Amino acid sequence: MGPTVPYLAAGAAATVTGALHRRRAAEITKPLPLLVLAVHAARGARRRSGVDNALLAGALAFSAAGDRAMLLEEFTDEPSDKDRRLQIGASLFAGAQLCLTGIMWRRGARPRPAGLLLRTAILGESATVMALRRPQLLPVLGGYGNTLALMSSTAGAAERPQPRLRTGGWLFLASDLTIINRRHLIRDERLAAVAEAWVLASYFAAQWLLVTSLSESDG
Repeated sequence: MGPTVPYLAAGAAATVTGALHRRRAAEITKPLPLLVLAVHAARGARRRSGVDNALLAGALAFSAAGDRAMLLEEFTDEPSDKDRRLQIGASLFAGAQLCLTGIMWRRGARPRPAGLLLRTAILGESATVMALRRPQLLPVLGGYGNTLALMSSTAGAAERPQPRLRTGGWLFLASDLTIINRRHLIRDERLAAVAEAWVLASYFAAQWLLVTSLSESDG
């Protein structure tokens, strides 16, 4: 059996438990999708260069650590602790975005200025929300947003495999954009649960599309 069914099952479980705000269940299920991806990537390691393997491993490791930081942020009530966890998570995911970008760059992808500007402008909405609600976080989150825009635009410019990389880049951006809006603009609990389900589902879909695409040989 390939990784598709286990990944779908793991991603669905993590999405449901996260949307229902069940801490213990989320702690168990959230790491599972990336674990499936890591096993899948490891199986194809011999077909890739050492540098690509290191970058892919870095992207998965940074993402897994970022997932943990964001889970702790989600279930923390103290504002200063939430801010600290959010900044740690953003910094870790910045590392993941740079690793993903590095693999695509090595394979010849170069972000187009128009694509980079479009994504940066879209992320400007969440930056505005942060500037109004939590301005002290803007330096770290703004820096992360730049790495996300760079990764997404590089994915869109890659020659292959398309449209998987382009879709993955856009979904990652859409997921992170929703996080900020859900945290600061949505007050209804049911709507917040729906938004969290979208955040997680789009995030896991993005990881699948990006990692499985970049797990293919350098050739």
